[in-house]
Amino acid sequence: MLKRLGLIFSLAAFVAAAAVMAATAAQSRTQASTINIGWDGDQSGPTVSAQSPIMHAIEAYFKMVNAAGGVNGHQLNLIEKDDGYSPANELVVVKSLISDDHVPVIMGLGQSSGFGSVLPVLTQSKTVGFMTQATLKAASYPFQPYIFEGNCNYSDQGDVGLAYEMKHLNLKNLNGVKVGIVAINVASGTEWDQDLTARIQKLGGTVVHETLPATATDASVQVQDLISNKVNFVMIHHAISGGIVFLKSADQYGLNVPIVTSFGPAQPALYTSTPYNASKNTVVINCADPPNIAKTAQGKLAMVMAQKYGYSQNEYTQSNWSLGWTAAQTIVQALKNAGGDYSSAGIKKGLEMIRNMQTGLTPDITYSTTCHMGIRSARPYTFSYKTNLLVPIGSFTQWQPYITNGYAGPGTCGVPHGKSS
Repeated sequence: MLKRLGLIFSLAAFVAAAAVMAATAAQSRTQASTINIGWDGDQSGPTVSAQSPIMHAIEAYFKMVNAAGGVNGHQLNLIEKDDGYSPANELVVVKSLISDDHVPVIMGLGQSSGFGSVLPVLTQSKTVGFMTQATLKAASYPFQPYIFEGNCNYSDQGDVGLAYEMKHLNLKNLNGVKVGIVAINVASGTEWDQDLTARIQKLGGTVVHETLPATATDASVQVQDLISNKVNFVMIHHAISGGIVFLKSADQYGLNVPIVTSFGPAQPALYTSTPYNASKNTVVINCADPPNIAKTAQGKLAMVMAQKYGYSQNEYTQSNWSLGWTAAQTIVQALKNAGGDYSSAGIKKGLEMIRNMQTGLTPDITYSTTCHMGIRSARPYTFSYKTNLLVPIGSFTQWQPYITNGYAGPGTCGVPHGKSS
């Protein structure tokens, strides 16, 4: 009888243990069914008009993937946090995403002045940082094993902008030429100024430096100084808001010279929101075609999904939407490459396996174990006032030879290959 009772108790204990194991396994499966991805960026500050479309495009792409079953059955969960374009807030957000949310990768990171603080945090925690907007030299020079660029960097944009303007003005050198450099008062603006200054002076030119605050509502002082210095052309790095402010002041005071901008102001709104007398002189540099001018299946898909999930037309016709869309496409491909390992190490390895990935919106994207600069081409765009669309000037391949790889660390992304402008 005692033996029988012992057997019953043993069976009961086994059933109870099996139930616990089943519950634990079920819980494990539930947890494993979601892959958390972090996003840090500006949702309430002066650059929200540029960063919000990037974030929303990532959302749309992840929604599309989730609706199709996710990545190998795993749903993607984008954890979004606002830094308000504050370096201090960015550091807090990044630490929270790592410590509280335990994300293996953080996308966005669009506050250039905060990058110096978040870089050691990402490196020490071995968390992948995927930069969809700011692309500082420190992100790639020296090589950073956990930082990946999802945008063309400022040096490459400056190379193409300068090459375009010299061709436009039929200049073989810059002897006797004055160039105005207008830069946002954050780290990326400082780099834009320093990098271009070195190139312009090497070609014999003189630089007139102007700083424009991130929250600028007027550029009268800067424009009048450029006029008094008789600059031959101007090169701007700012957000779309700063580009609009500058062009309005340029029209007001009659600054009638060619103007080249970085990717920040490279949106149709730069032209449609400013007087024709200033905007007609303006060319923008970018490495992402807005979906509505990209004659590709991915361009069409990006717009269809944006419409399906209720995003604004003002956003999904921007090149910033394309940057977000291709960033999400890149992360999803990395997850597929990771072979079920969705840790930071697995995603890092998955990213480094990407070769010549066709996005239909940017140049092909390639990473490796020694090069994390995925997009290494850019081109100029002008604007059609008849169609209200940006118009590419040449192909990415055509402008590639002018890029000097100024941000590539030694032994990483190739030797400089730029030819004389």
